[in-house]
Amino acid sequence: MNTNYYKDIYTLLEGLKTVKPLSADFHIHKFSDTPNTWVKETSIFRSDTYSIILLTKGEAKYKIGLSEYHITDGSIYFQAPQHLRYYNRLSNWEGYVIVFMDSFFENHSTLKQLVKQFEGFKIASKVVVPLEEKVLIETEQMFQHLYDISYSNSVHRFDKAKTLLELILLQSTEHYKLRYQNVKETKQNRIVKRFEQIVEEHLYDITQDNVERLITISEIAEQININATYLGEVLKKVTGKTPKEILSDRIILEARSLLNNTDMAINEIGYFLKFQDASNFTKFFKLKTGVSPSKYRY
Repeated sequence: MNTNYYKDIYTLLEGLKTVKPLSADFHIHKFSDTPNTWVKETSIFRSDTYSIILLTKGEAKYKIGLSEYHITDGSIYFQAPQHLRYYNRLSNWEGYVIVFMDSFFENHSTLKQLVKQFEGFKIASKVVVPLEEKVLIETEQMFQHLYDISYSNSVHRFDKAKTLLELILLQSTEHYKLRYQNVKETKQNRIVKRFEQIVEEHLYDITQDNVERLITISEIAEQININATYLGEVLKKVTGKTPKEILSDRIILEARSLLNNTDMAINEIGYFLKFQDASNFTKFFKLKTGVSPSKYRY
């Protein structure tokens, strides 16, 4: 079973109560196009879409997996199919939203390579880039050009859109590197990042029904090439939580998303998340959240 709850652009925009999409594989709109309908706060969700959001004005809390962000004026941020997402608007937003599917760049080799290699679309990477004023102005002009082309009568508007999206991603790659890739990381921070990456990849594989059981802490430590005891010491020191606590928190996020966004029975969710017994899932969920799955859902 595939648990990408918003499986395409149509269901995503409908679920977020925004505009109708321009096409099945590409869309752009301004926040000002939907001033009174955009959902203020979402439940935790997945989508088979990529998104690039330029926030020229506004404030929000944003979450990708277990990573939390406070987004403010002059930020660009990124979403990919692997990302479990949540946001809460803290003020009115101004800016642009680009949404596209794999099918949009499938026959465009340069754009495809840019999307697949871009760090902001990868699991457990930073997804928000604050922009300096000059860069923000340049980026806003590019988004506006893409917006104008996309809503024009040109028969080649989506071909032109691919070229403009390529330029936006080239610029985003450049500023992403300037922001993050020259920052020196300690050995302990690299271990934490790798742990989070493995957990996110594993949970995504679970949602795609590509694994048969839940990964163990020892198996994660083995992938990082350290022993489980040292992994626990590092995570406790850096995050204040044990590996088991972090993994459990991440499973709860996935469970909440399934409870919020699907009509799967509770025992189905338990088995889907690789609990050997559905009653164990109910006990686990109640222990971590204080309420039973059925009470949480309703």
